[in-house]
Amino acid sequence: MKSKNYSNTLCCLSIFCSSVFFTQVVKANEDSSEFPPLPSELETITVVSSKVPLSFRELATSVSLITKEDIDARGNASLADIMRHEVGIGVSNSGGVGKNTTLRIRGEDGFRTKVYIDGVELSDPTAPQVTPIFDDILSHLIDRVEILRGPQGLMYGADAGGVISITTKQSEPGLQASINAETGNYSTNMLNADLGYANQNGYVYLAAAEFETDGFNAQTADVSNEKDGYQNTTLHFNSGININEALLLNLVVRRVSSNNEYDGCYDNVNFALIYQCTTDSENQTARLSLQYNQDKSHHNLAYAKTDVERQFFSNEQFSFGSEGNISKLEYNGFYGSAQQKLIWGVDNETQQLLGSGEQREQTGLYFEYQKAWSKQLFMTAGMRHDNNDTFGTHNSYRISAAYLIPLSEQETFKLKSTYGTGFRAPSLYEQAYNDGDFAYGNAAGLQLKEEGSRGFDLGFDYFNKIQSLSLVFFKQSISNEIYFDSLAYTGYLQNNLSSESKGIELELSQQLTAAIKLWGNYTFNETQTNLQEDRIRRPKHQANLGLQSQFLDGRIHASLNIKMVKDLVDIGGVALDDYNLVNLTSSYLFSQHLRINLRIENLFDREYQDVVGFNTAHRSIFLGMTINL
Repeated sequence: MKSKNYSNTLCCLSIFCSSVFFTQVVKANEDSSEFPPLPSELETITVVSSKVPLSFRELATSVSLITKEDIDARGNASLADIMRHEVGIGVSNSGGVGKNTTLRIRGEDGFRTKVYIDGVELSDPTAPQVTPIFDDILSHLIDRVEILRGPQGLMYGADAGGVISITTKQSEPGLQASINAETGNYSTNMLNADLGYANQNGYVYLAAAEFETDGFNAQTADVSNEKDGYQNTTLHFNSGININEALLLNLVVRRVSSNNEYDGCYDNVNFALIYQCTTDSENQTARLSLQYNQDKSHHNLAYAKTDVERQFFSNEQFSFGSEGNISKLEYNGFYGSAQQKLIWGVDNETQQLLGSGEQREQTGLYFEYQKAWSKQLFMTAGMRHDNNDTFGTHNSYRISAAYLIPLSEQETFKLKSTYGTGFRAPSLYEQAYNDGDFAYGNAAGLQLKEEGSRGFDLGFDYFNKIQSLSLVFFKQSISNEIYFDSLAYTGYLQNNLSSESKGIELELSQQLTAAIKLWGNYTFNETQTNLQEDRIRRPKHQANLGLQSQFLDGRIHASLNIKMVKDLVDIGGVALDDYNLVNLTSSYLFSQHLRINLRIENLFDREYQDVVGFNTAHRSIFLGMTINL
């Protein structure tokens, strides 16, 4: 325990000492000539790190950005498959599109990740752990994804071992409409349409998507080889009214209905393991916000709600159902200038399981101070206090420092470091199990406490007009971990040991010509349980390589994506085969109104597994078109 505290102290001291040194360097050069222009990548704006717009030049936190161009170049129907190509991200899927999908950031469990879509938390409170709903997110209506890696309790409270912020398409000035259709292997068909209008008074955006596939046999144990299909209907509405120049009222509503066939449930009569299983799901999200913006200040008041309902069927007979919701009232404010910023906020969240009556409330209060010196040194420090019905209070914090070194008028080098903490609240299900009739022994009536998390990263970025390079070393741990007693089945327990994840993240981008771009990333991630064993479904080595090109004045776009996964183990230490996958996408613009798209996934028809006992797709070809009206 002392060694952990000693390590944490060293991390904090290293940031503090580096910051002091950088401050002296900057002060010594404050009378120097104007800071040279920065490459455009450093001026890219992101919101996810501190909930206010910040340029990448200021960031010390590890943030990745997926643009609409990236989504189109990768082409996958599922957003989770789009994100497989990102540094520090691991995805495991059990049997195809719509099946159980887990996304891990830096090797942490999926339920330690927060996912937001247009500011609304997208989580299932009825699950054993409050888990992001990644299975049902289609990529075609997504405009932008921001990924914040590492423990992020400061801004986001519980369960934020990493944050994914998804933004859907927005209306542009005037009237726009489009239709997108696609068909391909496994009897896969997709159709979506959107309509938008915007002027100086506000905007409105409507979208609908229908996706269906016969799929393939999900589980290898199902010798009948029957297909396990999936169907998804997504409706989306986003509207804003400019009350005056500074005040905006915004409403976002989203509804997803899905039907998923899968393998591995139990018969209602004899409780035998069977492979005729179905889930009907409904999830709805809504958010109403009032934003007040001025040059030096920003205020945002919002109320959001997520409703999730699921029904499970075995042999077409109803087995059980679950229903729950998450509601959140939040306010965040900002005041500042180019030299310093103050960010603060308060939020109140309620989670509820309908039927059982289980409910929990959590209130958080946070602030962050940001300081800049001479456009070179950027430092932040912040703290959050949470009060939870289940376990009481918890404090989270984050400090960071970034220092820009101009190498020439066209080149910039940035050193950066961050130390942050967070926590995961015991879920309603976990606590209800211990308080229920099935728990016994040490678990019976045990009041679970929050898990703790802490993480440190240190790295650098290099940019010029045609190149970028980033290297980050990270180390993080989970303490007071909650686990289910899988030996005696007494219930949920906690231990005083720590699990750990550490590694390296490398990203690069090279503009080879005006029309050809090469990009790639590599993640080394060494993870261990509190018993010093490898954590399952976390590859030690992952790499992605992509080539994006355009020809004939941008009428033809083509993209090659290669993914490599190595050293992956599953339950019981079973080693999975290493694999490489190659995907191709291309499109041809016939006119300003019509584009034809072609996508080939798993080009060389490799056999591989994400999860032991579950099949994956063979070579698949998809043909589509986009009509802009």
